[in-house]
Amino acid sequence: MKEHTDTPPTKRSRKRRAARRPRLHWGRLLLCLVIFAAISVVGLVSGTIVAVSHNLPNIDSMRPQELGQDTVIYDRSGKKIAEIYGAVNRVVVPSRQIPVVMKNATVAIEDKRFYQHHGVDFTGIARAAVDDLKAGHVVQGASTITEQYVKNAYIGDDPTFTRKLREAVLAWELEDRWSKDKILTEYLNTVYYGAGAYGVQAASLTYFHKPVSKVTLAQAALLAALPKFPSEYSPITDPLVIKARRDLVLENMAQQGYITPAQADTAKKTRLRVYSRPVATTKDPAAYFVDYVTRQLVDKYGAREVFEGGLQVYTSIDMHMQQDAINALKGRLPPGKAGALVAIDPANGFIRVMSASTDFKTYKYNLAWDAERQPGSTMKPFALIAAIEQGADPASTYYYSHPLHIYLGPGANPPYWDVFTAEHSSGGRMNLVQATLQSDNTVFGQLCLDLGPAAVVRVARRMGVTTPLTPVPSVVLGSEDVNVLEMADAYATMADEGVHHAPQCIEKVVFPDGRVAKTKTTGNRVISPGVAYVADKILEQNTSYAGGTAASMPNYYAGRSAGKTGTTSNYVDAWFCGFNPRLATAVWMGYPQGSIPMPGVFGATYSLPIWGTFYNSVFGATYIPDFATPAIMPLWTPWNGKYSKMTPPSSSPSPSPSPSASNSGSATPGPKPTATITAKPTTKPTPKPTTAPTPKPTTPPTTAPPTPPTSTPKP
Repeated sequence: MKEHTDTPPTKRSRKRRAARRPRLHWGRLLLCLVIFAAISVVGLVSGTIVAVSHNLPNIDSMRPQELGQDTVIYDRSGKKIAEIYGAVNRVVVPSRQIPVVMKNATVAIEDKRFYQHHGVDFTGIARAAVDDLKAGHVVQGASTITEQYVKNAYIGDDPTFTRKLREAVLAWELEDRWSKDKILTEYLNTVYYGAGAYGVQAASLTYFHKPVSKVTLAQAALLAALPKFPSEYSPITDPLVIKARRDLVLENMAQQGYITPAQADTAKKTRLRVYSRPVATTKDPAAYFVDYVTRQLVDKYGAREVFEGGLQVYTSIDMHMQQDAINALKGRLPPGKAGALVAIDPANGFIRVMSASTDFKTYKYNLAWDAERQPGSTMKPFALIAAIEQGADPASTYYYSHPLHIYLGPGANPPYWDVFTAEHSSGGRMNLVQATLQSDNTVFGQLCLDLGPAAVVRVARRMGVTTPLTPVPSVVLGSEDVNVLEMADAYATMADEGVHHAPQCIEKVVFPDGRVAKTKTTGNRVISPGVAYVADKILEQNTSYAGGTAASMPNYYAGRSAGKTGTTSNYVDAWFCGFNPRLATAVWMGYPQGSIPMPGVFGATYSLPIWGTFYNSVFGATYIPDFATPAIMPLWTPWNGKYSKMTPPSSSPSPSPSPSASNSGSATPGPKPTATITAKPTTKPTPKPTTAPTPKPTTPPTTAPPTPPTSTPKP
């Protein structure tokens, strides 16, 4: 028996045992680990997506974020005159207004598989991941155009993984509901292109001053290049960077078959040619009117709705009339002087013209509405109407024209009211028709005292003067400030037979959702037709007979007209307010800086010619019908005014009335009054604040006129 001994294994025996043991396959192990990790990641992502989707509202129930879009303003004919916007400049356009070349350029640079994927481009994600891995950092994004739109319009730009998943889920869902063209159109209307321009239309207007529908291939490529870095680079400040980016877009378009290589090469040779400033959004002739409209809109709808709400605003302005007014102002005003003109349609209160001779770009102050100036004798018709309403027959109600020195009672400042006319001499005894045509200050001063200043203020207020007026005697001579718009409005009340329509600048507003808000133009009768007719015919005499202060009107406009001149003391303001049955207009001229004297300037010197030139341009030889004859005329009663019964002091003799005065209502007029100086009395403890010496109303001098018609108009 052999004895067992421990001997070391031979080399062959070790190999045999090693062959019997299983080998470790590292490749297979690595593959298993990768598969396990992938399953884990997919499971994690799937779980996250499920969790996110579980709480994600249906896209149909989500409202796009308020990105804002421009408000567009049109004239009465529907022609665009302005666009207004705040922090966001955005104009939404339909797909048909975006050219195919613009859409192709965008797809070529932003999402070349746009028409193949379903909102989420998995192939693109994988390609981007590989490129990023090779580069060692992120070099290529993977967001599709659909995802970018969802981010811009629905969920914002929160840099989190959850937001990215929400974006992908919503993009997938959106592709189930919308066509590719609708998605692309909405994207192009929301993406930011720099320089404050949101949407491709605003961008095209900003950089090229033309709508996107008219862009060239090179321009479309430039616009498509901008959303990548809209805040970092600009075609204005970084032309080389943007040109390189534009050329890349053109190369992509050629590679993807949208254009030929030859077209790409030709477009690359094109200069950028972009404007350094956005296109003007307001036509200069309507700048002050647009400013007025904007303020009215903000008061009614709020600033955000106006500047970002995408309103379509149809206004009352007539751009042909507006240009006629600008031409009349600039053609008639002397150097250094400024003027403003407002015209209103008496039938509805719509403002047809709001213009000023100043340049809105350098002078934002709206002289037609913001400025308040003393109206002078254009206030006298309100006293005339107040007297007619109280039964005073203008043809048989007489006053002596003579200097006034009237004590106004304790507390008045100044205590006496001095009114002079015709160089401190008597103008004689005259009725209210003559006093209106001659614009006699002393007669209207006495009439105001008999009526009570509050009565004059009430008439002015009913007719459309909204600026607060202090009921002091000098209010009848225009000592209280008003603006051009309200004077045009008040005279429009006379033109419409005593019916007042509040001035309106907006005919309708169309909201983005299709709602329409139309302006109501219902008027209110504030003066009886008979009273309005009598006043209208007297003011018509003022522009057609030699005795009127506006007797030169036929030299500028031969059609039907009625109105009143106005000049303040020291010649700081000059006015003419007039009308026919179709249009009422107020014209003011003076220095825009404030109350600066204009020696020798009266209402009839420049304001009347401006008014007449404007009406001649608007109406020409068109027949204008007479003022409508009312069915009922005013009933006259004896006038018992205290001052109408007074005779002038013996030191101020006056001519005797004609023998037929008591029967026919006529009298021989005295000399035509010249510029007067009247103190501005007030019953308030302190004078009205002002930045300049208080101007005082005056009347322009002329030679003594022949006797004008003095009878009360009859139907």
